[in-house]
Amino acid sequence: MSRSQNDSADPRMIFEADDVAVHFGGVKAVDGLTFGLPEGKIIGILGPNGSGKSTLVGAITRHVPLTRGTLKFLGKDYAGDEPHLVPHRGIARTFQTVRLLEERNVLENVLLGTDSLTAGGRAARRLGQERAEQAMARTGCDHLAKVRPDELSYGNRRRVEIARAIAMEPKLLLLDEPTAGMGRAEKEEISTLMLSLRAEGLTQLIVEHDVQMMVDTCDSLLAMNFGKLIVEGEPREVVRNPAVQEAYLGKQAVKHA
Repeated sequence: MSRSQNDSADPRMIFEADDVAVHFGGVKAVDGLTFGLPEGKIIGILGPNGSGKSTLVGAITRHVPLTRGTLKFLGKDYAGDEPHLVPHRGIARTFQTVRLLEERNVLENVLLGTDSLTAGGRAARRLGQERAEQAMARTGCDHLAKVRPDELSYGNRRRVEIARAIAMEPKLLLLDEPTAGMGRAEKEEISTLMLSLRAEGLTQLIVEHDVQMMVDTCDSLLAMNFGKLIVEGEPREVVRNPAVQEAYLGKQAVKHA
C-alpha cells in the first residue's frame, strides 16, 4: 500500500465512521460512533460481550444495516453498498468462529477468497491461484496447502482463515477475535503475523478480549461501552483509564499492562 510523503508523520484515515448507529428495536447496539482508522496501522477495539464490537464490524462490512450515520472508505461513502460489493472496495474480514470447508484442503479454502474478485476463464483462475499462494506464503501456511482443515491445529486454522481474507488483496482487514480459544504461544504467533502484515502496509481493525495481546500488538485502541466510544488512544493509556477498568477490564486484567 503506497503512502504519501507526509503519511509517516500524519497518516491519512483510510476509513471513517461518522455518527454510526445500529439499533435493534429499543436495543442500541452501536450508538453514535465517530472514529477513523489511520492507514497502515493496527487499531484494536476493546469491550465486554454485548458492547457492540461485532455489530460494528458487521456494519462496516454492510452485513448489518445502519440506523443512521455514514461510512467512508478511501474518502468515498459506501454506506449504501450491498455486502457482496464491499470486498471489491478493498475490505475483508474474518469471523469469531473459524469458517472453513472441512471437505476441501487449505489451498482450496484460500482460493475461495479470490472468488469474489475473479470470475471465469483460464487467466482468472491463474490469477486466483497466484493470489492464494501469495496469501498462504504471507501467513506462513503455504506448507499446509494439501492438508485438510480437520488435521490442523486451531492456530493454523486461524492462519488459513486470515490467508483466505488477504487473498482478496484488501486494503483494510477486519479481524473478529482472531485469537479466541488459543493458548499464549499461539496468540503470540498470530500477533507476530499481524505485525508482519502491518509492515507490508496492511491496515487492520481487531476485535479481541485479550488485553495484553492488544497492548502488545495494536498502535492504538478504541474502548466501547453500551455501544458508545468512551476513550481512544495509546494502548497502555486506554487500558489504564479508570472508566475502561471499571467498565469491562477490572484491575486484575490490566495489572501487567
